Amino acid sequence: MLSWFRRPDRPPSPVPENPGRGHTVLVAFRNAQRSWEETDDLATSLAATLNALGHKATVKRERVELDNGFTLLPQVVNVEPLENAGVNTVTTIQASHPTLIPRGVFEFQHSSGADLRSSFAAGFKGWAELDLPVFVDALRPGPTTCMTATMEPNRRLIFGPPVQMAQRNGPIRGDHDFCPCCLFTRNVEAFGGLLGDEHFHGIHLFVSRDAQGHIEADCRVNGIDLPAGAAALLRYAQDWPDRGAEYRKQYVGIQMQAPAGS
Repeated sequence: MLSWFRRPDRPPSPVPENPGRGHTVLVAFRNAQRSWEETDDLATSLAATLNALGHKATVKRERVELDNGFTLLPQVVNVEPLENAGVNTVTTIQASHPTLIPRGVFEFQHSSGADLRSSFAAGFKGWAELDLPVFVDALRPGPTTCMTATMEPNRRLIFGPPVQMAQRNGPIRGDHDFCPCCLFTRNVEAFGGLLGDEHFHGIHLFVSRDAQGHIEADCRVNGIDLPAGAAALLRYAQDWPDRGAEYRKQYVGIQMQAPAGS
């Protein structure tokens, strides 16, 4: 078929599970002193955040394209004005790549800020620092940012930068240091089904324990809740030494063996 009759390649639409509701936002605010409106274009904000961090991002209507072939679709999920000042926001970013993730996978960003734009930017910055390195290193035969490991059959794990925040950070006798692989490998039984196929999977891991010992956990695969993963994280946190309030989070990728020649 002649090339001018071919339909141009288009990035995938939002996956059905993605709760995002568009990339432009207009919100009316009101307090005791005044009322006002705030607006933002999430694609423009995401591109600005990524470019400020040294990436090469270009806005293409509702999407952002990176120079390594990734297409990013940011969407708003929820906006919640705070009582006195500021706002909480929830967004999603769906990442797709023609060879690595043709269908696309998404993840949530929960953030807050003094205004709408700063809250969105804060969520996008967190995604760029913790999730994006996994996608970037997934295209490389050898990692530059993330630690990797190989598991049979022919699957590579990409461990994004881990985050640990605690009230007391000093060393605790006999405690195993929180390393880049612990959050996944200590709970690997919950993810066994993801190691036997040929698809890319992005795993969000989050677990917290407050000063009273109450534990909460959140685990998603490609943006979709994985109850077995959350249950494993709840068990994992029961053995933490007492550091007061503490949380740990990470994004982990699973893919076929490292791509060659990239």
